[in-house]
Amino acid sequence: MWFPLRVIMSKRHATVEDAPKLRLPTRLRLVDDVYQSLESAILSGQIKPGERLIEARLSNELGVSRTVVREAFLMLERQGLVVNNPRGGTFVTRLSQQEAYDLGYMRALLESFAVTVGHERIDEHIVSRLKSCIADMSSCRLPMEVPRLVHIDLAFHHILVDSAGSARLLDLWSSLNGQIGALYIRGLESQQAQIADVVELHEELLKSVCALDVAIGQRAVFEHYVRRPQADRSADAAILLAINAIAPSYADEFGDRMLGVHSSGIAEDQIQMRTKGDAHASK
Repeated sequence: MWFPLRVIMSKRHATVEDAPKLRLPTRLRLVDDVYQSLESAILSGQIKPGERLIEARLSNELGVSRTVVREAFLMLERQGLVVNNPRGGTFVTRLSQQEAYDLGYMRALLESFAVTVGHERIDEHIVSRLKSCIADMSSCRLPMEVPRLVHIDLAFHHILVDSAGSARLLDLWSSLNGQIGALYIRGLESQQAQIADVVELHEELLKSVCALDVAIGQRAVFEHYVRRPQADRSADAAILLAINAIAPSYADEFGDRMLGVHSSGIAEDQIQMRTKGDAHASK
């Protein structure tokens, strides 16, 4: 559960410049708590992209050893939230436009393949879980609850990828999760997006992946991650053709072994209803 960050500074160290950013650690395993405190401050924008994290200052501010802070830095670096320059120090990650594009494109490739393979398994139960995620997103307050929003977003897309039934595919997709927080920060910063915009994006994606035509879902996944002019999408079309060629044989050969049991799918009329936004309707 995420709480607003608060730092209780001693009178000796409190200054106008030292605005409250971090809460004091409370857990037995200090490094985990310090990591979560820093992660929350970074994702909520209280510590800005490009800002330097000073080990000695954070150690004093949080009342922990520099070794603990150093270990927390390593955890943040593994998640892609900070970068370490041996000579310059540790800085909050600021994704370049190309880095953000590459990350989005890789996720689009994996998720569009997952949606293709798992299309028939997206039943009412899965739709209900996805809608629950969207409802949770709508209750997030920006920017303080960006950490919570990121976790909900990951849960939403995890459900989509998991529908393919492939543990290896899910592991590969999960390996890209570390920098999703940095990607969110960049998107919110550059596009001035509000929570209503985030919710609308995911509602449109859900509607598309539930469509009878799997190609609608494929294109929606790409557009969700990679937004560019229609004239520049010829490469995407070629990739989707390749996915369509591979996915059927992949599902036929590995489906039973991946899932152990296949979903029976849902009736065509039910799919049509859920695209209208009612996952529980029946004729």
